[in-house]
Amino acid sequence: MNLRRFDLPLRQSAASRFLPWTIGTLLYVAVVALAVAGVADEALRLYGLRTKLITVTLPSIEDVGRGEREMSEAIELLRGTRGVITAVPVPPDELEALVQPWLGRAKADINLPLPRLIDVTLDPQIKPDLPALQERLGAVIEGASIGIEALSRDRAERLALFFRGWSSVLGGAALLATLAMVGLITLTSLRMNRQNVELLRSLGARDRYLAREFERHALLSSCQGGLIGFALALLTIAGLLYTSRRMELAEAIELGLRPLDWLLLACVPVIVALLAMGVARVAALWDLARTS
Repeated sequence: MNLRRFDLPLRQSAASRFLPWTIGTLLYVAVVALAVAGVADEALRLYGLRTKLITVTLPSIEDVGRGEREMSEAIELLRGTRGVITAVPVPPDELEALVQPWLGRAKADINLPLPRLIDVTLDPQIKPDLPALQERLGAVIEGASIGIEALSRDRAERLALFFRGWSSVLGGAALLATLAMVGLITLTSLRMNRQNVELLRSLGARDRYLAREFERHALLSSCQGGLIGFALALLTIAGLLYTSRRMELAEAIELGLRPLDWLLLACVPVIVALLAMGVARVAALWDLARTS
């Protein structure tokens, strides 16, 4: 079957010439959006596999009794929080060992007060609200805070959830818009070629044969526009993955797509072409049956 040979002058009409560019543009948007959703989903999966360790900082205090009481209150609050596995205070000698490389011998002369630290392990399956937890700590102990890195990771995960949700919606909407435009352009082309359609009908052409003309034209347009749109989408995805290394989300994990994600993205142009054929055929048969 020669896809380029048509009994109807479909490739000469303005509406039909617009079809490959429409499919290519919308396919480009769909593939890029679905790729972003795939990257965000993989980032969330990697985050979920990690047991998180955060640090809670309490300000230094000279009153030993009050300090012990505040430490006990903080540990009790943390251990009572859903999603917290352990909450262990960092011993003073261990804390001094941590700051020794930066202070050196000056530590003994300056007698610098050091904050009190608590190492907290979080359950990766039950994610607590870190900003809310920090507010609760601050209400109990003035100046208590959660490590900036932990809050940054929490925001990064929220960002990944945002991108996964909205990119999936955008990708699905672009695919639906592609099929809608195929149906609309098919109906427009059919009406612009009404005289030619009636001429072929008078020569004995059946509606199924005429619908096949629009079906083949949709397939050819999908192959032409889809190939260009998909190639540009791959270049865009490669650029996004390269530049994403500087994003906050990429500080702790490596952003990327799984092999299955690449395979699914490669299937998108094929699925769009097949669906476009079906939509064009149904739209043409519907309009031909209505005017017969």
